[in-house]
Amino acid sequence: MARLTVADDEVELASRAADRISHLIADAVDAHGSAIVSLTGGTTPRLLYSALADSRQPWRGHIPWSQLQLFWGDERHVPPDDSRSNYRTAKITLLDHVPVPADHVHRIRGELPDAHQAAADYERILTDVESGLGRIPLFDLMLLGVGEDAHIASLFPGSELLTPHTQPGAGQPRRRVAATWAPHLATWRITLTPETILDSRAIVVLVAGAGKADAVRAALREPLDVQKYPAQLLRSAEDRVEWFVDRAAAAGL
Repeated sequence: MARLTVADDEVELASRAADRISHLIADAVDAHGSAIVSLTGGTTPRLLYSALADSRQPWRGHIPWSQLQLFWGDERHVPPDDSRSNYRTAKITLLDHVPVPADHVHRIRGELPDAHQAAADYERILTDVESGLGRIPLFDLMLLGVGEDAHIASLFPGSELLTPHTQPGAGQPRRRVAATWAPHLATWRITLTPETILDSRAIVVLVAGAGKADAVRAALREPLDVQKYPAQLLRSAEDRVEWFVDRAAAAGL
């Protein structure tokens, strides 16, 4: 069963998540010599990233930054300097303030003209890092947010990526990264697939705000309907999943 931590507000949420994440990273480095982390986009992680980068807080000194390898769970089909870019959010709030080696930062190249090309490029990067480090599963820590519609990464309700039969047949490699069209946003996204997200040693989900209360309840309590509530995918990861939510987002539980 997933673990649930409820904080009073977004500031406490960021602090409690930062403490847990710093320990998960340190444990991964102790066990494997490096920590491979997938970052998330959206608004909620911004306070978390700022907390991790804050030299006045204990977590910054607890994290062996030079031994981190950073990825992203999804990205908009935009250049890295676009205000909508998940990479840009992490760069401004975290990467510009901590000593992660530049060649350890593996962003999705959302500026490529074809989103499918960007997905294939990122799949190659994942494979290269995995082979170079000999790490299976690749991710020690997967950070995720949840949208008001219960989407995670860029896996939206009704997405074909949520349907197992859309994956390759027997004997064929499964996609770990995919381009997906979001019709309600009229845009392409590049996202890790459900299999890639679930193939992580630890998954930490961050949710804040009353507008997310229905999504949190659906993810944790409603009858299983992954096509309607993609965050329910995380149920299969059981105790590898930890939810950090503020009281407003937990109101429906």
